Amino acid sequence: MNLLKEFVNCIKIKAVKNSLTSFCFLVFSLVFFEGVPHQSSQLLDFHTTQNTDDTFNIIYENSTLFIKGVNVYGNLKIYSIIGNMIIDLNIQNFSKVVIPVTLEKQNMYIIRIETIDNRIYTHKIVAH
Repeated sequence: MNLLKEFVNCIKIKAVKNSLTSFCFLVFSLVFFEGVPHQSSQLLDFHTTQNTDDTFNIIYENSTLFIKGVNVYGNLKIYSIIGNMIIDLNIQNFSKVVIPVTLEKQNMYIIRIETIDNRIYTHKIVAH
């Protein structure tokens, strides 16, 4: 009987651990993805999270991602809304970037640009 009680307690502890892990991931996602202010726009424009004059325009159409920004070296990452990395590229010049990438229609994605001087730009898009 004691062995059965220990087994049930072990299962309860595992369930609590799994719930706690899920809750921590949810909090992290909300802080990481919602902590950056964004603008809703039909053109999918976004602006820097810092107070500078740098601007990036992002357009996704016909399975191609178009980015127009500044002449700076950096890293481009695309994540699904649940945090799976879709693409990770080093870009030498963000002034005019064309990337062929197939994104599932009507799904939301996170575009993250990190420049060589540690500026981070984030924006959400919905693939059409």
